[in-house]
Amino acid sequence: MSDTDTPEIDREALVAGYIRFAEALGRGVPDDTAETPAASDAYSAVEQLITHGPAGLAWDLVVEILRRAPDDRLDVYGAGPLEDLVRLHGVELVDVIEREAARDERFRWALGCVWLIVGELPAPTTERIVRASDGEIRPLDLSAIRPHRDRAT
Repeated sequence: MSDTDTPEIDREALVAGYIRFAEALGRGVPDDTAETPAASDAYSAVEQLITHGPAGLAWDLVVEILRRAPDDRLDVYGAGPLEDLVRLHGVELVDVIEREAARDERFRWALGCVWLIVGELPAPTTERIVRASDGEIRPLDLSAIRPHRDRAT
């Protein structure tokens, strides 16, 4: 899936920069000094595309990031850009999410690292995404959590 109406961007530079910056952050390098300014810019650009850009372009970038992410940190990328993508565009992308999870075990594993909240997406979409993760996602039901009340004695 890709958006052909999107202005040309250097996807390779965005994906490589995003990973370089994320890995620097993972090593504890402060985000204002991490690796290179270009990597920081790429990281921000990917986050902006996930949040505000076309779902298809965001999908393409996130899938490529997951393909290149280090195995030992794949959970970070699943709970990061993939989770944001699913939460923001899950309804629109559920078909491709299911196909990719069925096709790619590594993607399915990363999908299982996503946190969802009951009611955040329509129930049928949530159910499909949970199934695609082989049941690894367990949506959090916030209605079951009671707020703490101060009790006067």
